[in-house]
Amino acid sequence: MNAERQLASGGRDRGSALLIAIFALMLVSVVGLALVVSSGTDSALAGNYRNSTNGYYAAVAGLEEARGRLLWKNPDYINKTNAYSDLFSAQGIPSFGLTDVLYIINPVGGETVDPTDTSSPYADKEYFVEMGFALTSVHTPVTSVSPVPSASLPGPMYKWVRINPVTEKGLGLNVDSSSGSLNSFTPLNYNGNGLTSTSILSPGVVQALEITSFVLMPDKSTRLLQYVVVPNVIQSVGGVTIDFPAALTLAGNNVTFQGPAGAPFEVNGQDATPACSSPNYMIPAIGYTNTTDGSYANITAGATPASSYPGAPMTNPGPPPTASVAPQSIQNVSATMNANWLNPAWLETNVVENIKANADLVLNSNATGDDILAGVPSMSAVNPATVVVNGDLDLNAWHHTGYGLLVVTGTLYYDPDATWEGIVLVIGKGNFVSTKSGTGSIDGAMLVAQTRDFSGALLANLGASSFSQTGGVNSGSGVRYNSCWIHGSGTAPGAWGPLNYKVISFREFSQ
Repeated sequence: MNAERQLASGGRDRGSALLIAIFALMLVSVVGLALVVSSGTDSALAGNYRNSTNGYYAAVAGLEEARGRLLWKNPDYINKTNAYSDLFSAQGIPSFGLTDVLYIINPVGGETVDPTDTSSPYADKEYFVEMGFALTSVHTPVTSVSPVPSASLPGPMYKWVRINPVTEKGLGLNVDSSSGSLNSFTPLNYNGNGLTSTSILSPGVVQALEITSFVLMPDKSTRLLQYVVVPNVIQSVGGVTIDFPAALTLAGNNVTFQGPAGAPFEVNGQDATPACSSPNYMIPAIGYTNTTDGSYANITAGATPASSYPGAPMTNPGPPPTASVAPQSIQNVSATMNANWLNPAWLETNVVENIKANADLVLNSNATGDDILAGVPSMSAVNPATVVVNGDLDLNAWHHTGYGLLVVTGTLYYDPDATWEGIVLVIGKGNFVSTKSGTGSIDGAMLVAQTRDFSGALLANLGASSFSQTGGVNSGSGVRYNSCWIHGSGTAPGAWGPLNYKVISFREFSQ
């Protein structure tokens, strides 16, 4: 009986091991299948992320190419051949009309990239959505200078970049609190603090531009990124002319001027090259900014004879002129200056520091003219340089010519045998001293302003800037307003253009 029970029990358990094995195999299969699915999902997510990231940075590459090529000093400057003279001034300042649109296109392998073709996969469908009107004034597109795609260097995938003015409707931003609606017919400008509808001809105002970059992804989806940029321009007056209020401007309080009486030295506000000038090409010889102190008397006492200081007809006179100085020679120019230039902190931060950050050469100690030549050996009439000397600059016995924008924060010791073609800013100590003779000149414009006291502390108000030329100079020496060396003409770019284009906003459009 016991044997029979054991046989019966063994028969009932027979096959259980097989079932357990099958269940274990099924479990392992489910886990394996889950791992395969998970791996595939991870790969797909990684691929999507990689494509999305590639598309994003390709669009950024388009934005940065356009931003760089808007700069007049870029070898690939958009208007290098003056093909878009209606969009940029001679100094490279943008002046787009409301409907003006310029594209940079990036075709590959002979393909046609035409953003205006509504049937094209590269059609610009966003413009109408933003602006509220169709593309009209589309200029001949510029071809990208991105690397030609190859197996080892695929190049950016963006297809086009659009450059056009900015409007309230386009940005969805109301900058005019007096109006409750978004304006779509007034291009927005920038006044140094934010976007504004104030005219571009107003002091300190420049045009804002949109840069929009389009990328077509391998899966036919798109990426669309956009900057709003503004030219970083050092404006002493304002508007698209980028001019100076006088050939020599002595900004501040109780300023002093001493010229060599009887010597053939001049400060001349009558443009030597009117073909390059703005419409108002005759400016005062010497400008000052305070009518209630002794500035006018100090200048007139040292500016003799009157024939050495020709300028514009008097439009904003100070105190009654003395008999020894013609009324057009010396004028109060505070009303025509960018008011920020009379603020020491603003002048140092937004002028000196901006120039320094974008200079071709910065010398952080006392320097000589030879230091400048060594630092920027390529400086020439067609390749002007931006040079900042954080200290004194001694040009004595320097028988050379400099070109471009020169900033000196200490004292500028000037030898009239030296010549500077462009703009000279002596901002900091605010001292110009010359005791020698020569036949050189400063051709362009010059501004002197004291923003720091003798201990180096920042002043609350501009101090007593000074200009002293006591040497027995020869004919032709002096400071002479010259619009060509400021604005540029033909192949000569001049000294006064945007230092860079500053990004003031960034966004990506949902697709």
